[in-house]
Amino acid sequence: MREGLTLLWAILVVLASAAGAWIATKRLRPWSAATGWVVLVVAAIAFISSFGSKSLWLTLFGEPANGCVATEYHSHTPRTSPTYWWNELDCGSRKITYFPSPAYSAKPVGEQIDLVVDPTGFAGYAEPGTIKPLISSLVGVAALAGAAYVALVLWLPERKPKRRPHRRVDRDFV
Repeated sequence: MREGLTLLWAILVVLASAAGAWIATKRLRPWSAATGWVVLVVAAIAFISSFGSKSLWLTLFGEPANGCVATEYHSHTPRTSPTYWWNELDCGSRKITYFPSPAYSAKPVGEQIDLVVDPTGFAGYAEPGTIKPLISSLVGVAALAGAAYVALVLWLPERKPKRRPHRRVDRDFV
């Protein structure tokens, strides 16, 4: 259920960003260099956010869950892909199904694992080593810069096409 809510929020953020970029682009008519910047800013924000939004969320709202104990160890081997492993963890009042990040591995039963857990359930959990302050700050700066850019474009007066003066061509020229 929570994965569905996370996906729904991600879709809503993408739609709101696209709508803001579309409105900003429409206000910049006729086509100008600034229109290209709008597209570039939206693409950059989407790219940076795909790497660091979970890190940013857990930096802001995450709680440490130190000493989670692995109570079960599971593995699954599909026919067409490699085997993957996971643990069932007991973190005091929380029970977590732990799928390790690529740099980490599932632990044997009884071993302890430290995690950062989102109490809202929006971003789930992550290993403390995967939460990078630099990436988190880049995502925050990119989002603020994008919002400021779109707000600035919406605040500035709409650009009107300039009428060129009609020039006569000398008949001697032709």
